Amino acid sequence: MKKIVAALVFAAVCLSGFSAKKNVKDHIDQVKIGKFDEVDISDGVFRMKKTFGSSLIATEYTVKLYGKDGSVGIFYRNDLASKESLRFDKDGRDTLRKACELYLRDYEAKKLSKSKKFVEAYGAARTKLVWKLLSDSATVHPKVYFGYCFVEKSPYFCIKVRPANSEEKKGDVIPQHSGTMIYLTRSQLKELVDGMDEGVIQKAYESVTVSAKGLAEDSDYEEAVDAEDAEYEEAPSDIVVDKDAKKSKKNKKEAKKADSAEESEPAAETESVDYEEAK
Repeated sequence: MKKIVAALVFAAVCLSGFSAKKNVKDHIDQVKIGKFDEVDISDGVFRMKKTFGSSLIATEYTVKLYGKDGSVGIFYRNDLASKESLRFDKDGRDTLRKACELYLRDYEAKKLSKSKKFVEAYGAARTKLVWKLLSDSATVHPKVYFGYCFVEKSPYFCIKVRPANSEEKKGDVIPQHSGTMIYLTRSQLKELVDGMDEGVIQKAYESVTVSAKGLAEDSDYEEAVDAEDAEYEEAPSDIVVDKDAKKSKKNKKEAKKADSAEESEPAAETESVDYEEAK
């Protein structure tokens, strides 16, 4: 009986662990949030391995908000001068923040296993990676894992980007990204996560939309001024010709002609121009 109960408990634990494991979608959620291409949010530094070699090199990055797909990306250049943007949607950012929290907790509790190999410990997320080298560019949707590893005696939080193939061909070639690993110290991790805070992202978005709104209001004012000018130009078309006034004017004209023949010609020309503008 005890064996049966133990087996049931073990099965329940396994099932609960399996169900708690989050499935990773195939693509990030992409929603166009504005006409702007991108806006810088924050800057920082992390480490990456050299393409040829094992040493870590400091790499500067910028956190950017992208209007065309609503993602927030880490933009950087690798040691081959390739420009790369690793983009996260809301789900991916939430997973990263949770991974940061768990890692810092394990760090403080000294629960990290001193492994030189990457330890996948804090979940995974789908990302969008856009990279450009010289005139060539491509996009892939790699799965990334959050964990850690030790370099010598020092632990690093790691973002491991899996290799991925592009869904779009370049001629007869399918672009492939070989994957990469980002290494962060505790302070660097906190700085990155702070830069991807939802409140900070919202402020960055508002800074762009408010500026755009101000430009739109200026444009509306200019259009209103133009409209007023147009009304002044169109005003002559609203003139109604009074026939009695016309006869009176004709009589005056004949009287004037009797006094001076020279003045009658300019008066006739002026009257003719006025009627043409009134049409």
